[in-house]
Amino acid sequence: MGKVKLKRGEEKRIKAGHLWIFNNEIDKILDLKENGEIVEVLDHKGNFVAKGYYNKHSLISVRILTSDLNQDIDKNFLKEKMTKAYQYRQNIYPRLSSYRVVYSEGDLLPGLIVDKYENFLSLQILTLGMEKLKIFILEVLEELFQPEGVVLKNDSVFREMEGLKKEITIVKGNFDAHQIIEEYGLKFYVDLLKGQKTGFFFDQRENRGLTASVSKNRKVLDCFCYTGGFALVAAKGGAKEVLGVDESESAVKLAQENAKLNNFNKVTFQKQEVFNFLRKLNSAGEKFDMVILDPPAFVKSKEKLKEGIKGYKEINLQAMKLLNSGGILISCSCSYQFSKEDFLNMIKKAATDSGKKFRLIKELTQAADHPILLSMPETQYLKGVILEVL
Repeated sequence: MGKVKLKRGEEKRIKAGHLWIFNNEIDKILDLKENGEIVEVLDHKGNFVAKGYYNKHSLISVRILTSDLNQDIDKNFLKEKMTKAYQYRQNIYPRLSSYRVVYSEGDLLPGLIVDKYENFLSLQILTLGMEKLKIFILEVLEELFQPEGVVLKNDSVFREMEGLKKEITIVKGNFDAHQIIEEYGLKFYVDLLKGQKTGFFFDQRENRGLTASVSKNRKVLDCFCYTGGFALVAAKGGAKEVLGVDESESAVKLAQENAKLNNFNKVTFQKQEVFNFLRKLNSAGEKFDMVILDPPAFVKSKEKLKEGIKGYKEINLQAMKLLNSGGILISCSCSYQFSKEDFLNMIKKAATDSGKKFRLIKELTQAADHPILLSMPETQYLKGVILEVL
């Protein structure tokens, strides 16, 4: 087994529970036979710290799997971790059958995402180390779920950063038809092959529920609506009119199908470039009682932070200008490089520039099936607010 020896003091963060070792924290590599293999991590004196997998091509050189010297990283290890993860979801969502089963570092399995859509599973293997464990992963999932279908949705850009190919592979089952899942008494078609990420955004589940509670009798605009999650929940909550907009034609078509599936005739969807559309609405003097902003990640690297914050501020400013007195803004960011503090500061500056007074009703984060590792702030990527115009 290869060994990764750290520079003096670099083991402290790992011993405190962080799961990443960066390439500039490493002193030397010993006895490495194959890139992506399991390695022992040693402090500068040669004492054992942890085991993880190593990738010489990645900025994050080692991702930690265990701090137990005697723990083998094998099928039994994966089965224990994944069973524990599944039991946790069954406890928090006893009446649900669609959710995230494995959330990477949040379940101490860095590089692995598993989402359950009724009897179908959609996986993302994001790292070389997890790719080498793929056969074990698929065997464990078969034993735990006996799923009707399994797809490897390995089309994330993160795979390229690990030296892996982007690809989508059907492992088992027939994916010709869209799957149907339920949330808050609504049904949603999900495209597990062509949809964004694994097909649906489970991380916003609780936030969609909050949206329903404040949408009654409101005229609602849902921006970056994807397949209509927020829009349809707002309609169910009693919104008098809902307009959803998204730049993806396929997402808009599926959102329209989801509206029909739930017999909503007061919900419409349009293909629009959101920034320009918001400016046009303001120029036309349009007003709404609720605006929802759930954009894609504008900040995908630290180098893009300043540019991304500018984009977030502009879109929030335009949304704020559209609101009536007493109106509600639900605004989110899924960029983990964009800190909660920076996000709230951006919201405050946009509010000031809008010339309106807002009060904070609630801060938002990701759903409970995306658990946050306290020792690893990077696992909390989703932040948001519910604001009210005074």
